[in-house]
Amino acid sequence: MIKKVSLFLTAIFCITMLSSCSQSTSANAEDVTIWRLSHEESAGSMQDMYAMKFKQLIEEKSNGEIQVNVYTLGQLGDSVGAVEMLRYGVVDFAINNPATVATIIPENQLFTLHFVFSDDSEVNSIILNEGETVKEMNELYQQKDIVPLGWFNEGFQVISSQKEIRTPSDMKGMKVRVMASPLLFASYAAYGANPTSVPYMECYSNLQLNMIDSVVQPTFAMEEMKFYEVSKYLNYLNHELFVGTFCSNTRFWENLPQQQKQLVESCLPELAEYIVKVEADYSKSRLEKIKQNSDIIINEFTEEEREEFKKLSSAGRDKYISLVGEEGKRLLELLSKDLEAAEKTVND
Repeated sequence: MIKKVSLFLTAIFCITMLSSCSQSTSANAEDVTIWRLSHEESAGSMQDMYAMKFKQLIEEKSNGEIQVNVYTLGQLGDSVGAVEMLRYGVVDFAINNPATVATIIPENQLFTLHFVFSDDSEVNSIILNEGETVKEMNELYQQKDIVPLGWFNEGFQVISSQKEIRTPSDMKGMKVRVMASPLLFASYAAYGANPTSVPYMECYSNLQLNMIDSVVQPTFAMEEMKFYEVSKYLNYLNHELFVGTFCSNTRFWENLPQQQKQLVESCLPELAEYIVKVEADYSKSRLEKIKQNSDIIINEFTEEEREEFKKLSSAGRDKYISLVGEEGKRLLELLSKDLEAAEKTVND
């Protein structure tokens, strides 16, 4: 409890100082409404692009009457602490992902399961924007003082490695850094790997010092954080989608004047369309940068090779059901129906 209070006091102090700096350049700062938005990634990342687009839209549409202050990873603490800051109103908006919210909403780990999404990004966008599963997740978030406003795809997770991976047996004993989620640990352990949790900002040095063998990150993060410099292979298994969730604090949202609430809602469709284009661009352009700046080997898998991993991924589903209970089975079935409906929409 003392640690949590200390965290919030530190965050509030940081926000106060950063807000003061940003307001000092404005002649009419006293007339400006400040909204605070934090996210889990570094500047220039997918979440940052989403946040900065939101900032741009809000400030333009409000004619500068509302200013959005964006705080990147590390400015206010770690990603798990950022979820608590949102819940308790230290920030007004935040972008997080299912793994960091898992301690309070275990059901949403559904979206970190392996091989439950499509290889088609258009299909996945439909699931995250229109699916019945997301609607149910939204209700669970609201019970924890979080209002989800938008879900989006940040790309498939990529597995870095120091040796070639073609089968699950090639991962036996590999020290793979994943986010601190029991479900992720179980999913990678099923392939024979040795999952471990390392702070995101320490991954590069841990790879460099051979303290870990691998990190699991989307392509843009592999390039952004230079993980490819200390890896020999990037393995594109297309097994796990990385999902971002744009949220607001419940009390802030409920007390927001209707005009401002409508202003935010008017930005959401444009944000959803924008981030799909960013993901497509980042997946391609960041991989090209990696290729240009290194001799790393890009490893892709045949359907037959992926099938071996798919069979073992059932262990992740079993773990999910053990964590969530019978509700987990129902949500898995619901997501499967969303996938089928989205594929039909795209193919028709």
